[in-house]
Amino acid sequence: MKKLIIVFVLILLIAGGTVGVMKFLGLGPFHDPNAVQAEQEPKEIEALQALFVDMEPIMINVMQGGAVMTTIQMEIKIETSGNENIIDIKRRLPVYKDAFMQDLHSFVPRMLNEIQRLDLPTIKQRLQLIAERIAEREGMINSILIQSILDTPQQ
Repeated sequence: MKKLIIVFVLILLIAGGTVGVMKFLGLGPFHDPNAVQAEQEPKEIEALQALFVDMEPIMINVMQGGAVMTTIQMEIKIETSGNENIIDIKRRLPVYKDAFMQDLHSFVPRMLNEIQRLDLPTIKQRLQLIAERIAEREGMINSILIQSILDTPQQ
């Protein structure tokens, strides 16, 4: 009788240990399908985070009457999401910089002649359109951030 009770207690211990391990590991009847989705969501959130690619400063010389009237220096960042987009943008940074410089060299003097100041929302919108035209696919560029503008008049 004593041996029977010991065997019964051992079976209960083994069964309890098995249930505890299954519950801890989420196996069998303790499997939670929502846990798999919760593990996948951080990857999706990570892909949606805003990431920025720094560009070298862009220098624009504004000419008037055959002489340099002012020099404008802009620091620009390109906002994107996803590591694949960052790699593509960094690979094409010289193309972005060249396109920005070409457009701004013709646009900034006209803007200064018309309104006598730099309108940052307009410049940002133009750079956004240019960047989207250059981008390899839709949604690659989220936004353009003009971090700083330094206007140095020539004496």
